[in-house]
Amino acid sequence: MPASRTYIFAGGGTGGHLFPGVAVAEQLRDLDPSARILFVGSDKPLELSIFNRLQLEHRSLPVESLQSLTRHPIRFVARNWKAWRIARQWIRELQPAVVVGLGGYASAPIVWAASRVRIPVALLEQNVIPGRTTRLLSGESKLVCTSFAEATRHLPHGTSIEVTGNPVRQEIARLHQARPVRQGKELLILGGSQGADRLNDAVIGAVSALRNDLVEWHIVHQSGLRQIESLRTAYRELQLKATVEPFFDDMQIRYQSASVVISRAGATTLAELTCCGLPMILVPFPQAADDHQRANAIALRDHQAAVVVEHQPAAADTVKLLTDQLATLVARPDMSQSLSDAAYRIAKPDAAAVVAQRIRSFAGSE
Repeated sequence: MPASRTYIFAGGGTGGHLFPGVAVAEQLRDLDPSARILFVGSDKPLELSIFNRLQLEHRSLPVESLQSLTRHPIRFVARNWKAWRIARQWIRELQPAVVVGLGGYASAPIVWAASRVRIPVALLEQNVIPGRTTRLLSGESKLVCTSFAEATRHLPHGTSIEVTGNPVRQEIARLHQARPVRQGKELLILGGSQGADRLNDAVIGAVSALRNDLVEWHIVHQSGLRQIESLRTAYRELQLKATVEPFFDDMQIRYQSASVVISRAGATTLAELTCCGLPMILVPFPQAADDHQRANAIALRDHQAAVVVEHQPAAADTVKLLTDQLATLVARPDMSQSLSDAAYRIAKPDAAAVVAQRIRSFAGSE
């Protein structure tokens, strides 16, 4: 093996897929400063902005998701065929020591091309219910690293699996040791990297109902782009102190100051919230593939680390359920503390280091 190794991280499209890969890449760089780290994924604007901000090397493939097959079948076939050919070319050119699949359709061409020439493949699976790509490619991998023990029963028999936890970035993992004392009154709302309109609407309904209880609180709301102005207007009309932004780049600071969190149940967000020991109300996205967000949320609820509010057919019923749960956490610091303690207990802040060590062993570095 050459002194300088190349590691390819394949996949992306959302922060939930990308950030675990970034966390492992950080660890690999610490262990092997001469290593070349290359991310290969889609050309989605969010993905490109993350890599530009973090100054990580990135290449895009012209991949198309299965959702476009019925709408644009010719484009789907043409672009994906091109992506597979490019992936084979890049694998021959770069000769990576290991390919790490991050999930999502954008990971498939590189993972498949690597497996065809016996380059070791490791897959990161963030959710309780593994994604379609992980299920299809698990037979091509040396190891599937899962966040939840419950995921193992959803993978094909014979798959090599290790429950490592979901890798989080070093600045987040360090908060697990710090365990800040939460004496402030700050409500953090997270709809995911794309925002969440139905969650935003439910939050405004709940906050309106609890306006008098929240008058001394600071609300920090990650909104996505579509509703940012309407949310800012709503908070102004309620005369509540609120910071509303489409996306936050300084999440470790937000986590440190938060007292209670209302969030979707994406696995990467949950890994970060548990590392920080945050009391959380989870509102899973009901249209998530295979209903995986609900499964993630229930796994945390079963560990007494979260309360769960599911969307109801009538929006007013969702608001009522969310209002009741938020009112309880605002009024009962003992319950918030109990959720916080349980979150700390199930966190796996060393997941990125564990995965990086496994990857280096596949590359013959251990």
